[in-house]
Amino acid sequence: MVKSVERKRPYSTGLRQEQAQITKNRILDAASRLFVKSGYSSVTVEDIALEAGVAHQTVYAVFRTKLAVAQTIIWSSFQTEGIDELMAQAHESGDLEVHIRLGALMARRLNERFATIVRFMRESGDPALLAEYQKIEGLRFEQIRAQVSPVLKTSGRLRRGISPADALGTIWAMTGTDLYNQLVSGRRWTASRYEEWLKDALVNMLLEPSNTREDK
Repeated sequence: MVKSVERKRPYSTGLRQEQAQITKNRILDAASRLFVKSGYSSVTVEDIALEAGVAHQTVYAVFRTKLAVAQTIIWSSFQTEGIDELMAQAHESGDLEVHIRLGALMARRLNERFATIVRFMRESGDPALLAEYQKIEGLRFEQIRAQVSPVLKTSGRLRRGISPADALGTIWAMTGTDLYNQLVSGRRWTASRYEEWLKDALVNMLLEPSNTREDK
């Protein structure tokens, strides 16, 4: 008599990875809500697990530490849809005003995701998170410099007395989270109003009017 061979169900690596990513995202979403609402220091891994609907052992297994959870939230906030396309569009234009106006749109999209995260980082008092914040601000400056500096130097459109370095610093400062939080959270502006104001403010502050340039 031949024994029947029991066939094992094929192991689905893709499904396992998808489920793991879903769990990871639930933990990150839950932690982000708690950090913003209650502050980083007062939130525990157990709080995150309860909010996410998972065992606290799962949080430790995926991230190991609360700091790693926070760091993942911070860096994933930069992965905003459409940013790469806007950067490519600005680069292709070669026009400084287009760069500035598209940069204001990018600032809006990034700050909509990132501004509240920066607030909990800075209010945490945690040295590791504060160091992470400084790292991010340095990276943001380098990204803006790589994108805008070549056009600042060749456009011939900067106002008299404003150097490319001064213009770069102004763009970096005004597109950051501080100003966004003051206007959107503090003064109850909409993100759309912030974007339109930022476009016009930077253009008027840094550039000679286009008609003046044509008259010369």
